[in-house]
Amino acid sequence: MNELQLDFRESMSRLAAGVTVVTTELDGRPWGLTVSASCSISMDPPLILISLASKAASTHAIIKNDRFSVSVLAEDQIDVAKAGAKAGAPKFFEEFTESKGNANYSVKSALANIHCKVYKVVEAGDHTIFIGLVENVELGESKSPLLYFDRQFGEFRTAVKSN
Repeated sequence: MNELQLDFRESMSRLAAGVTVVTTELDGRPWGLTVSASCSISMDPPLILISLASKAASTHAIIKNDRFSVSVLAEDQIDVAKAGAKAGAPKFFEEFTESKGNANYSVKSALANIHCKVYKVVEAGDHTIFIGLVENVELGESKSPLLYFDRQFGEFRTAVKSN
């Protein structure tokens, strides 16, 4: 990487982000990948964006299946996040997911599970951006989220509660 790329990478590590796991099906099994690059982009229709490395197994599986799910992790799900973040390792997710049929998987005890059909695919540098049309949402228990900051997983603590 050149100096600009290294500085950009460092600057993005300083942006706190919620932690999500993107699941799809690979070889008939649930497959999960931890990502911090996800966000809502529209309410009408309901659309969500995820960005994955173009060479990732998840990227190819999502293109093949034409669907994916996004699970928003809670602060007590660091083990799930680490399982989906292992570089170069298989990321089969039977231990952490429940099948919802049609290649949709929900991460157990997640804050939310969002099931999508691929709406649009955009190539962007070394990544592929998927825009998903939200077909179903399962809300879990309302508790603190898992965050990613400075290349570490952590928790959210409010400084002052608002009324």
